[in-house]
Amino acid sequence: MQIDNLRQPGIKERVVQLGYLLKHTFSIVGRDPGILRPWVRMSVYGVVMVSLFFTSVLALWVNNGDIGTPALLLALGMFIYKHFYYVRQELRQSWLVSEALQGHRRTASEAKARVRQFKGASRLIALFEMVFNGALSWALRIGRVGVLMAILLKGLREVWDLVNHYLLPSVVIDGYGIRESVSRMKRLKESVPETLAGVFGIDVAARAVGTIMFPIYLLMVLVGLAIGTWMGSPQSAYYLGDPLAGSALAGAGPLPETLPISVLPILIALWMGKLISVVLERVTTSVKVIYFSIFYMRITHAEDIVPEIRDELEAYLRMEAENVEPVAAPGSPQS
Repeated sequence: MQIDNLRQPGIKERVVQLGYLLKHTFSIVGRDPGILRPWVRMSVYGVVMVSLFFTSVLALWVNNGDIGTPALLLALGMFIYKHFYYVRQELRQSWLVSEALQGHRRTASEAKARVRQFKGASRLIALFEMVFNGALSWALRIGRVGVLMAILLKGLREVWDLVNHYLLPSVVIDGYGIRESVSRMKRLKESVPETLAGVFGIDVAARAVGTIMFPIYLLMVLVGLAIGTWMGSPQSAYYLGDPLAGSALAGAGPLPETLPISVLPILIALWMGKLISVVLERVTTSVKVIYFSIFYMRITHAEDIVPEIRDELEAYLRMEAENVEPVAAPGSPQS
């Protein structure tokens, strides 16, 4: 499949786009609890998975296998299953958005029933995600050839991310299979109105979370290291080491004779940072699912969108809207 003008935004543009989406996206769908619920589920899932992993690390560090081993196995199981769980939640969210644009309020059970009709496509998307991520991790570990392969895989991953944004609504809204959905991409591009032509090939807010989280991780690790140095003790079960031991720097000038470091604050800092990251990743995923579902509806089912919001949606999709009004107020009647 070939799509012209696929473009990844620069670092600054990614963060600006994410800020815009966070500010306006949930307003434009009326803060409908049904649309927000998939994000909540994915966030809770991610928090539990990360917490189990770090619980296992803390327990195994002190040789507590009774807690550490089961926690690690559960975390690994959740890590594998997350691809399937997240895809189902994203499909639900995409369908709920499409219904909201038509003035309908659907329940969680209706969304669940709708997604259940596309189990095969859902699993294929999840499997592709899992295989792609695994191949990328493998390529990064096999030396110089692996680096070249990783660059290629990262490029393909960027294309897949963008295609996937349109794949989800194509499957759950119109019921197309994976092959049909991919083959429609070229026709979808030809259907984009001139006012939105510059937006179609942009993976908005791509990798913005990594850009935001890098300084946060760095700060938290430095704080954890400082606390670990302050409370470090050679007798502690979480004793990491003493960088001054056997060094000529020990006792030199203002330096102490010993500098024992505890790894516990560092691990907790990484834990907290990862919790922030996983929630932010789910927020970013949700706003992108909503954004591209709206875009998909605009270029494939424009006549089905509530007429009074069409112009506002156009400005939102171009990221030019200032004060976005909800598509459906939270208290509107359910159809």
